Amino acid sequence: MSGSVLSIAPSAVRLALALASLIPAEPRSAQAQPSARTRWAPFFGEWIGVADRRPDAGPPVSVRVRIEPDRDSARVLLTLPESRLIDLAIPSPYSDSTHVTLHGDSLRMEFTPDIGLGIVSRLGIPRADERIVLTLVRGGERLAGSIRITTYQAPVVLRRTAPGVDPHEPVVTFYSTHDSLRLAGKLVLPEGRGPFPAMIWVTGSDPDTREAWQFEARTLAASGVASLLYDKRGVGASAGASHDLASWDDLAGDVEGALRYLRSRPDRIDSTRLGLAGQSQGTWIIAKVAARDPGVRFLVSISGSGISAAEQETYRTGALMQRAGFDSVQVARAVDFQRQKFAVARTGLGWPHLDSLMQQLRRDSVAWFPNYGTGAAIRSLAQLRLYGVLQFNYSPTRDLEQIQAPTLVLMGEGDVAFPPEIVVQRMRAALERAGNRKVTTMILPNASHGMSELQTAGGQAFRWAISPRFLQELTTWVPATVKR
Repeated sequence: MSGSVLSIAPSAVRLALALASLIPAEPRSAQAQPSARTRWAPFFGEWIGVADRRPDAGPPVSVRVRIEPDRDSARVLLTLPESRLIDLAIPSPYSDSTHVTLHGDSLRMEFTPDIGLGIVSRLGIPRADERIVLTLVRGGERLAGSIRITTYQAPVVLRRTAPGVDPHEPVVTFYSTHDSLRLAGKLVLPEGRGPFPAMIWVTGSDPDTREAWQFEARTLAASGVASLLYDKRGVGASAGASHDLASWDDLAGDVEGALRYLRSRPDRIDSTRLGLAGQSQGTWIIAKVAARDPGVRFLVSISGSGISAAEQETYRTGALMQRAGFDSVQVARAVDFQRQKFAVARTGLGWPHLDSLMQQLRRDSVAWFPNYGTGAAIRSLAQLRLYGVLQFNYSPTRDLEQIQAPTLVLMGEGDVAFPPEIVVQRMRAALERAGNRKVTTMILPNASHGMSELQTAGGQAFRWAISPRFLQELTTWVPATVKR
């Protein structure tokens, strides 16, 4: 009844109290505890900072930790930008021992070798030391503690960043010209109003997101050049199936869609000064695009091109096996297998012999075949031909012979995916046949295929980080070229 007060007779109250006294009290430890997600909630967000110990040379150790809800708990993602380690996640589907622990305001995360830490491999240290550990305590809007990267250890303070979109890095979407697939990425803009010269970054064969080359893009922005970075098809916020199932014409169409988008932005981008940067597989893609688009005014070819995909993969097999310590007989056998495989992929002829050979290699558990044969998963001629048609048949020579734009070719002395001297020689020869005299080529000492080099602290190597020489050449050549 509206406005009435419910009353309970004293006798009823006494009865209820008596009954309650007969029920054992719930132990304190069994009482409701905060859920894992509730305990993680004060840590949710993005935290960034720089370790308080400079390496002997090269970039500092900057750190980004992102902590986000994950069902009833949390997911932790680590980024070390100077090493292009992007959003390495805990929990991880790749590691049984990588872990994170949370006790009150104390957080500890450990990334172990089985997660595949390429940035701390081949340092000449015990494998047990190939790990990254952060120990942090939350105090308000900061996490303070230490970071360990193999032999390097330093204090670090991470501060929570304000949510929202950076006006100098707006999110963008565009569509591939080849199949109208929707792709997502971001612009990285210099200070000021523009319009700015701009470069599109085309990554290698890994499932890269827009963050892969953000360090270089931000460095270029400081020199007045904008960049467009995007998630590969099927990766991040971009639509589509796996990029591994895309033809290189598909991937070239993605780049052409990015060019079309930049040309639609005269408010921020100078469409008369557009260029392309490609790394590894991306060097083949930018050659295809530049050969048919004279509006591409400059190219930066990083760690690739000049040779066919089949030739490159055959070289990579031998170089990696030599580095891993295989003897010359095994290397020669693997290289010969690769040549046979690519010949069958190209022509469709000789499959019964190749299939029989692969069955024998599997049956004999030949040590090099699963990791270096790049054929262990091939079970049919149709499957082999698919990749032969989509990718391995391509040679860049004909496209390079059409390119007039100024071109910078950067190779690393320690590249084991492409042969540096041969790439430089073939690139120069093909571009000269195009009448292109505006070609600069460099083989950078100590640099790897990813344009990284060993970084030391206290004289001890502790990680692979972006080559300072690479950054110098990039940020000197590109701004000078776009001013011409």
